[in-house]
Amino acid sequence: MKKLLIIAVIISASNFVSAQQIALNSQYLFNEMLVNPGAAGIKDYIPIQMSFRKQWANFPGAPVTQAISAHGKVGKKMGFGGSMFNDVAGPSRRTGVNINTSYHLQLDSKNNHKLGMGIGMSLTQHLIDVTRLTTYLPDDPAVTAGFDNQIVPDANVGLFYYFKDKAYAGISAYNLVELKRNLYDFENSVGNPLVRTYYFLGGYNFRLSDNFGLKTSTLVQGIETGTVQFDVTALFTFKDYVWLGASYRHEDAVAFLVGGQAGPFKFGYSYDYTLSDIADYSYGSHEVFLELQLFQAKKGESRTPWLKRNRIYKPKI
Repeated sequence: MKKLLIIAVIISASNFVSAQQIALNSQYLFNEMLVNPGAAGIKDYIPIQMSFRKQWANFPGAPVTQAISAHGKVGKKMGFGGSMFNDVAGPSRRTGVNINTSYHLQLDSKNNHKLGMGIGMSLTQHLIDVTRLTTYLPDDPAVTAGFDNQIVPDANVGLFYYFKDKAYAGISAYNLVELKRNLYDFENSVGNPLVRTYYFLGGYNFRLSDNFGLKTSTLVQGIETGTVQFDVTALFTFKDYVWLGASYRHEDAVAFLVGGQAGPFKFGYSYDYTLSDIADYSYGSHEVFLELQLFQAKKGESRTPWLKRNRIYKPKI
C-alpha cells in the first residue's frame, strides 16, 4: 500500500512540474523582470541577482533551479536586461537565457507614473540525462538514441505600470512562438512541451509609520493547458532594511520569508511548507537570493549627477 501511495505522489508531482513549466519563485516580488520584460530598467540602480531554489527537499528527483539576472536603464527611457537559468527535475534539464528590452512611457508631468513596454527572446536547451533512466529493456533505443538535446527559441512580451516605489501592476505572456519542434530524435515526434503562459503581477507598499511598512503582492499564472495558480504575499518591513512575512500559493504551499539589506547588498531566504501529499515525503522547499545593487543613489537623490542641479543655491554674502 505504501509503494502504491508513493507512486501516486510521484505521478501527481510529475503533473505539477509539467503544469508549472517555468520554475517557481517564492520571492518573485524582489525581481519583477523574471516574469515581465516590461520591468527591465525600472530601478534607479542596476540589480545583479543570483538565486537558488531546492524544491521538495529529500524528495527523489525534485526540481532544483539556479538563476542569475541583471537589468538597468539605457538612456532616459529605455531598459535592458537578461537572465540565465538552469532548471533540473529528475533526469530532465532545461538551461537557457532570456534577453529583454523595454521602453518606459512617461504618463504624467512629474514622471511619477510610468508604463514599461517590454519584449524579449529566449533560447532554451532541453536535455535528458539517459544515465539516470532505468528501462525494462536493456539498451532501449527510445532512450539510447531518442533523447538528443535541442535548443528551442521563443519570445515574450509584457506591460508594466509603476508609481514611484509605492505601487506596480503588470501583465505578460511567455512562450509566444510555441515552436513545434521535435525535442527527441525518435520516430514518434514530440512537440515543444512549453505552451503559452500568462502572468499578472501587482503590489502595493503601505507606509505604516516612519519606521515600519507593509509590502503586499500577488502573482497569478495562467497556462493554456487550463492550469491557473496564484500567490499572495505580505511582508512587514523595518526601515526597508529588514523584512519578515509569509506567502500562500494556492493548493500548494505556505512560504515564510525573511531578509534584509546592508549597503548595496540585499539578501533573502524563504521556506515553503508543502500543503499537498508530497509533504509526507519531503522537508519542504528552500530558496535563497543575493542581490548586488550597482550605482545605488542615496535616499532622496538621483544616481544621475546632472539631475542634482535643482538644489537651492544660497550665495555667501
